[in-house]
Amino acid sequence: MSHYTANLRDIEFCLFDLLKREDILGKSLFKDIDRETAMGMLEEIKRLAENDLGDSLIESDRLGVQFNKETGDIKLPESFKKSYRTYMDNEWWRIDAPVEIGGTLIPASVRWAIAEMVLGSNPSIHIYASGTAFAHVAYALGNDDQKKMAQHMVDNDWGATMQLTEPDAGSDVGAGRSKAVQQSDGTWHITGTKRFITSGDSDLNPNIIHYVLARPEGAGPGTKGLSLFLVPKFMFDFETGALGKRNGVYVTNVEHKMGLNVSATCEMNLGEKEPAVGYLLGDVHQGIAQMFKVIEFARMMVGTKAIATLSAGYQQALAYAKVRVQGPDLTKAADKASPRVTIINHPDVRRSLMVQKSYS
Repeated sequence: MSHYTANLRDIEFCLFDLLKREDILGKSLFKDIDRETAMGMLEEIKRLAENDLGDSLIESDRLGVQFNKETGDIKLPESFKKSYRTYMDNEWWRIDAPVEIGGTLIPASVRWAIAEMVLGSNPSIHIYASGTAFAHVAYALGNDDQKKMAQHMVDNDWGATMQLTEPDAGSDVGAGRSKAVQQSDGTWHITGTKRFITSGDSDLNPNIIHYVLARPEGAGPGTKGLSLFLVPKFMFDFETGALGKRNGVYVTNVEHKMGLNVSATCEMNLGEKEPAVGYLLGDVHQGIAQMFKVIEFARMMVGTKAIATLSAGYQQALAYAKVRVQGPDLTKAADKASPRVTIINHPDVRRSLMVQKSYS
């Protein structure tokens, strides 16, 4: 049995019986997608999640990432890269990209229903594939050059990170000490250390755009003094997307954690080896408000991951209860010769399964 079985029956019930999504499909903003199309998408991602995406979960979690301390580069297991490429090559990234640069507009509820199955099957695939969601922020809030950057992120499968946390600034983001100094050409040089950065590096993507909160020289204290900078792993040509020299942002450590070992959670250093060149998002100093557009997506992902894990656990427990034989039926417990039954016949097991189902 696969480690993951999608509960598409419950997802369909929530979307169409509870949330009445059919009322908004096939009209206005969503005129190009009806219930049949939405269900076709859900059925296909269910097939992928239960097979191609989930196939690499166990091996990739056991192997984890390979970190080269000399270069700061990270490599992932080949089996995981195959699963990731299947997801991207089937163009599921389009559900996150702006329509103007190749995205597909679907209701958020359908988008997160799709995400639930990916996150339940192999969550790191969804996490590494977040580059197009980050591109949405650059496209919506960026200047003309940054809109071009967003297009390259979508067209060339560039990854992305959100960099807030620092060694002495976790939940107190306003205590961050990363510094930004403006240069004569309009770029900024960023210096500082960031910690617990998801997808800080990998060999999945040709480039990574780091969304970094830093305090411009002379800015005030607290969160209001922070600005948001786009810092590429490799410099690039804004017109063609052609990659240039390495930028000064490197992984200096990989966190050791329980679970999600193929997701590279990194300590990042900016500006130590050479300048870490960044671009001020939208040419405005509204860093924390802009970063919350990224945080909103990240928090939705974390919540959906929790739902997906609960659902996956329930499906495993249900399947096991249907095949595990132990004890007689309660109504015949006094008869020592009565046949043994599967544990789903026992009232306490059924009660336990119902509790699981109510939460999942």
